[in-house]
Amino acid sequence: MICWFQQWLCFSKKKKKVDCSIIDLDEKEDHIPPLSEDLLVVVTGSMTFGTHFDKYEQWIKLLKKVMDQKRDETREYPFRRLSPQKYRKRSIKLNPLNSLQTLHGNLIRTRTNTIFYATQMPMENVDTQVDTRIDFLALIMKDEIEIVVMLGPTRPFDGKQYVPLNGMYFCEATGGILSIGSYTVETIKEEPFLVNGVHFKDISMRTLKITDKKKQSREITHYQYITWNEKENPPPNGYETVYELMKRVKMSQKPIMVHCTYGIGRTMLFIGLEYITSHLEIHDDWTFKDAFEKLIEKRYCSFLNAGQIGWLEVGVVYFMVRRYELEWVMFEEFNRKYLEMCQGSWGPGGYGAK
Repeated sequence: MICWFQQWLCFSKKKKKVDCSIIDLDEKEDHIPPLSEDLLVVVTGSMTFGTHFDKYEQWIKLLKKVMDQKRDETREYPFRRLSPQKYRKRSIKLNPLNSLQTLHGNLIRTRTNTIFYATQMPMENVDTQVDTRIDFLALIMKDEIEIVVMLGPTRPFDGKQYVPLNGMYFCEATGGILSIGSYTVETIKEEPFLVNGVHFKDISMRTLKITDKKKQSREITHYQYITWNEKENPPPNGYETVYELMKRVKMSQKPIMVHCTYGIGRTMLFIGLEYITSHLEIHDDWTFKDAFEKLIEKRYCSFLNAGQIGWLEVGVVYFMVRRYELEWVMFEEFNRKYLEMCQGSWGPGGYGAK
């Protein structure tokens, strides 16, 4: 009784975890109009200058910046680091400032205020990893996400055979239902990805219905780039496919969830095309290098090889040319140079660009 009166024995309710705010690492610049056409030509054309060796050397230097990056995961309390069991690969550190906190992912906002969630693929309980599919679905519901972009096949080739991905959170077949914790995910329909009557066969487009235990439901559009393999760049028509897909997903006013297996490489290429383009279209004093360095601050270990960085720069030229109807020859010549380098033994082809 004395102990109770003196409150020496206290049984308090467990405090609810409060996530820290996600820090926006860029200044607001959406009020700045794009450059004039002549300056857009200068900015775009400058990316294409240089010999094969000059460009290769540039991409190697940028890759070194990625590899040598200081990857600090500390942040002041009440921030709580993500459990190591929620990392697909422990060596891929997580920037705590713009971390999604419940998932291994980061928020990346473009200059025009398109918000991307760059994340790894959800996981199931395997070895030392825990199931993160519930966290993945909970975030979709909480943030009212309308679009998820998955980059890669559901059965990647491991060098010997095609193996199912760990962490599948939907059924590929129409009518399929998957139960994950307190959620059910139903594949309502699958339809072709059409742009002006043209079928882009590399993209599978599905409508998924997510329902929680309170019977609250949300339908999302799920785009899957089925031919984009890990450590590789998309097929030859990849720029056009990504450009049209980007135009489509940007119609959403909600955050856009983008993931591949580890949330780097393919994920950062897709997001990077829009992020870098949106900055270069207003900064005539910036180079590709300047915008690239801002991009890699947002998610550690962003790129895997020099070939990916080269593909990204050529892709930014493609986006600029398409968006502002600039001279097509700028892209054609730069892309030709890049492809020649990929076919050479000394170029980025040796680093996974093929």
